[in-house]
Amino acid sequence: MKKKFAALLAIAVLSMSSVYAAESQGPISRWLDNVTGKVSRKEQSAYQKSQERQQKLAAKEKARQQKIAQKKAKAKQKELERKKKAAERQKRVEKKKKQFKELFSKD
Repeated sequence: MKKKFAALLAIAVLSMSSVYAAESQGPISRWLDNVTGKVSRKEQSAYQKSQERQQKLAAKEKARQQKIAQKKAKAKQKELERKKKAAERQKRVEKKKKQFKELFSKD
């Protein structure tokens, strides 16, 4: 019974001291902080690099979309100009037809 009591008492003391040791800045906790700190810094830098890469890709995609939009606008403008010129040409043709009709008609 004394051995069991002594073992139980030792376990209780160790568990209380382990909580205290975890809270204090001993050599083991400092070493553990250094190790985890390095890992967290590496993770943070990897995350930042990933974010920068995503931002660059987003900027490139935005620039590409703007270029495409400009090309579409330019093509639409050219199409409108071409239609306008075709309409003017058709007007002139109709006018000439009318003039020839009037010229050669028997009135």
